[in-house]
Amino acid sequence: MSVPDGRARRPLRLAVVGLGFGQCHAREIARMDGAVLVAVADLAPESQGLDLDGFAAELGATAYRDGRRMISEEDLDAVVLAVPPGGREKLIRQAGAAGLALFLEKPFATDDAHADALARVCAEYPNSPVMLDFCLRHLPAVARLRELLDGPLGRPLLANADLVLPRDDSPAWVWAPANGNGIVNENTCHTFDTLGFLLGDPVSVHAEGGAYRSGSLEDGIAVTIRYEGGATAVLTGGNLGVQALRTPVHLSVCTERGQALLTGRDHMVNDLTWATEDRDEPVHERWELPSRARISAAALRHFVDSVQAGIRPTPGVPEGTDAVRLAMAVRRSLASGRPVQLFRPGRRAGITT
Repeated sequence: MSVPDGRARRPLRLAVVGLGFGQCHAREIARMDGAVLVAVADLAPESQGLDLDGFAAELGATAYRDGRRMISEEDLDAVVLAVPPGGREKLIRQAGAAGLALFLEKPFATDDAHADALARVCAEYPNSPVMLDFCLRHLPAVARLRELLDGPLGRPLLANADLVLPRDDSPAWVWAPANGNGIVNENTCHTFDTLGFLLGDPVSVHAEGGAYRSGSLEDGIAVTIRYEGGATAVLTGGNLGVQALRTPVHLSVCTERGQALLTGRDHMVNDLTWATEDRDEPVHERWELPSRARISAAALRHFVDSVQAGIRPTPGVPEGTDAVRLAMAVRRSLASGRPVQLFRPGRRAGITT
């Protein structure tokens, strides 16, 4: 990726399409140094209870009801697509043709075939870098754990992760097969990506659980994942939790030379406790926990800084595809009662013998 000299010297000019959770992205960009929120767009702001013109005016942006028109009319460097995956291909093409960098809300796609199709679309526009909003890997506590795994703690061996949303916490589109395709694809993907960031590429999945309350798609899962480097993770996900507990988060890792524990709430981790095997006392590190509305602040900061510097931001399309692949492998494993092998490099999943 190359960035024109003029773009590198000015604040990055961004727009947001989709003003559900995209409202949070828009507010974050509007307050961010080195970035300017130029415009926002939403096809049906009334469904969000949103006064579109008032919201845009509050942030100093121009309001649109048509995201593609906004992209064609505004002078932009990048666009945030916070729309469900079923409706984003035309927007990706419009942004790609304009040479814009893309920040995509998760999930990347609805299923394996859709992920392959969107990956091919993104590949048509090599000058438009794509970043997925897997924001947990950009939290300071997770980034610090990654440093420790590359340093004193050494290679990860065994991990345990828990991120279970409150029930009835998600909008209806999450459960539509042509959009979110279930809570595992739409939200447990955060855990899939965080574990991949820490442990490496997944190679096999074995899931138990089911559709305990949804009546259709899985809403509670317990999963074992094997990684290329030999590490194994056990995770729980879904949306069987309660609001009063504020989505507690837990991730522990045993390594070659020690152990670490990440904890937090509201989807986010901010407490890290770790020790090597030769220490008598653990090390405690803590960061301020942002509000739930600012969960993507660090990820957006990384995106803006990377695009300004001409560096491709991460995670990108491969990580987005992997998360979808894992969610669909979980579904196949639940249906068959057997492990599912994630074959690479074809990135196609099949059932082991």
